Amino acid sequence: MNRSFIQQDQYLYLKIALGLCFISIFLYAVDDPVGPPSGNSWLGYTLGTIGGLIILWLVWFGVRKRQYTGTRYSLTRWLSAHVYLGTALLVIGTLHCGFQFDNNIHTITYILMVMTILSGMIGVYYYLTIPSLISSNIGTSNAQQLHETIDQIDKKALDIARQIDSHVHEMMAYSIHTTLKSRQPASKKAATDMFAFGETIKEASKASYCSLTKIDPGMVEESTIDPKMAMSSDPQLRLAAIIIDLSFNRSPGEKLQQLLDLINEKAACINKLHLDRVYNSRLKIWLMFHVPLSLATLIALVIHIVSVFYY
Repeated sequence: MNRSFIQQDQYLYLKIALGLCFISIFLYAVDDPVGPPSGNSWLGYTLGTIGGLIILWLVWFGVRKRQYTGTRYSLTRWLSAHVYLGTALLVIGTLHCGFQFDNNIHTITYILMVMTILSGMIGVYYYLTIPSLISSNIGTSNAQQLHETIDQIDKKALDIARQIDSHVHEMMAYSIHTTLKSRQPASKKAATDMFAFGETIKEASKASYCSLTKIDPGMVEESTIDPKMAMSSDPQLRLAAIIIDLSFNRSPGEKLQQLLDLINEKAACINKLHLDRVYNSRLKIWLMFHVPLSLATLIALVIHIVSVFYY
């Protein structure tokens, strides 16, 4: 989501919200009630009525989001007004009670209202930042397409691994098996494991080669390579020779390079899946707090109104 709901209609709803705040502050300043300011004065009832209607309208936004038929006002306009009028409630609600806070349902209603508004501010921040993060992470793709891409990479990787060496093929098959479940949901560990897998192949084989040839790993050069090693019956020794061949762009090193490229590509896709899940989870977790708080505020508001008029 872009910033259109913030700038909607040239900040029309921000101007309306500021107007309500300034009028409320002005009336509160000029009002001369009998006794301390409270919600029992004419101003308190007026501001309370305005605040109550705004709360009802704000809660209705949850219903409006699920209406797919066209209405006079777009969802973006509703959201813009929702944000600005909801923030204005901080001023209107505080002046309504005249800064009088006691251990009663009225104060509980006020606290719930403030908590809802603050959670809404967090939501605004999320909706301004997370969509762009999701877009930069997966672009025009989606999670399903990323899973399909990973499946295609696995097929290519297995085919190339089969052409290189049976031992490499077994290692690749095992890697695919162990990362398959971790993709649902994708985890950062799965991506890290895939990156490490390629490094493990290279480092383990290089260590094996150096151990067999008694050569310092930092001193491995082209002149130390024995092409006959690739014909060895020892899988570990053959794999070592393949890795060394890779360093000098020789076959089957070229195939192994393709395999390592696919491993890195798969790891990048898994990492994208993980980030996409994290970003979307933040929005879901936020809604798990904001929506119940909104409903709790509405219930407390009804109790608050009933208690004022009947007790």
